[in-house]
Amino acid sequence: MVKITNLCTSCVHIITNPICPYCFSKQVITWLRDKNISAYKMSNIKRYLKKLIIEAEETPSDIRCIVCGSKRVNLCIHCFTNKATKIIEKNTDEEIINNFNEDFNTIIWRVH
Repeated sequence: MVKITNLCTSCVHIITNPICPYCFSKQVITWLRDKNISAYKMSNIKRYLKKLIIEAEETPSDIRCIVCGSKRVNLCIHCFTNKATKIIEKNTDEEIINNFNEDFNTIIWRVH
């Protein structure tokens, strides 16, 4: 029997770019630092991203993150980006979300 362990827990597709939710969240927060976002909204974004990390890490993983090396890659970059986009949409304006979509190239990953 073949054991397939490189599947996203959200979309069940093969994870080809294994970046853990923690490392990806750090990149999103770093990107947001230069944007004109209130401290309250930034706090909300961080809180929801942390919740997303915790939810993603509930399922054990054998996949190592290419950034930090930890075994906590459960979501493909596409699913994580879609979830992060929804968090940012709720806490920022249209210009910031458009910039996010452009910089993180999320349009091609958008699931409606």
